[in-house]
Amino acid sequence: MSILVRRSNLMVPVTNEQFVAGAWRHGSDAITLDLEDGVTPALRAEARELVMDAVYTAGKGAAEVFVRVNKGFLEADVDASVWPGLTGIMLPKVESPEDVIEASDVLNDAERSRGIKPGTLRLILLLESANAVMRVREIIAASDRVSQVGLDESDLSASIGVNPSPEFDPFVYARGRVAIEATAAGVQPVGVAYPLTTMPRLLPGEDMLKVATDSKNLGFKGIICPHPSWIASVNTAFTPTESEVDIYTQVREVFAQAIAAGTAAVPFAGRMIDVPVDEWAKVVLATSIACQLRDTEKQTALAATSG
Repeated sequence: MSILVRRSNLMVPVTNEQFVAGAWRHGSDAITLDLEDGVTPALRAEARELVMDAVYTAGKGAAEVFVRVNKGFLEADVDASVWPGLTGIMLPKVESPEDVIEASDVLNDAERSRGIKPGTLRLILLLESANAVMRVREIIAASDRVSQVGLDESDLSASIGVNPSPEFDPFVYARGRVAIEATAAGVQPVGVAYPLTTMPRLLPGEDMLKVATDSKNLGFKGIICPHPSWIASVNTAFTPTESEVDIYTQVREVFAQAIAAGTAAVPFAGRMIDVPVDEWAKVVLATSIACQLRDTEKQTALAATSG
């Protein structure tokens, strides 16, 4: 069972030399170098010149490396971004399948020109309008490159004409639709529980862990992190706990015994264990192993680079 482990994705303005230099030390599963909102228009050309070295630097700790491009300057941004070590691009303001197809075609050309195996580079899509939410099924099906999809709820607020407040979550439907459609298509939905989506801020570790756990329970598989302080809590929340691993290991053992005895359902720990529960146990245990491997990979890279 192949499990994508991209629990945390640290967003870093590519023009901030200090942030780029230290981003690989924070233990995020991915790092996204921002050429869009994190860069003023006057500095875009200068920012593109920084990307090649930044891709190398960001990958020193074994994080996957993405670049958030400007939809309106797609070819120029992709040309500046596609170098060895890049995992893919984050595409904002996606409105239609045609946007995804265009991005995939641009990546095809860039892979060819840079000697990268065709189809290697991944896409993370950001939906920012009511139209995009309603077309999410078509959008995520437009290219095999799509690995994750999320909402930009600040821009979505403007699209649907709401002024977000902490007391009322206006994105329950949108978030649920994206989570269901993406999961059904084998694409990971990513996001953070409201109101942190529209009002990102620093939180104490325990509070951030609760928000991240709530996000996982909404169906998300990871969080785009605007600050390094989020990362440890996010990684913890999206990693199966020791108690979950213990319980689901027992579930698999009990169910196997039941099958051997000729029954497809058996009581265990106050509940009935049947095929769907056993299938979920497989997912939890495979996710645990994948997270362990991913964390070991990052720890090894950090030790080797620091040493």
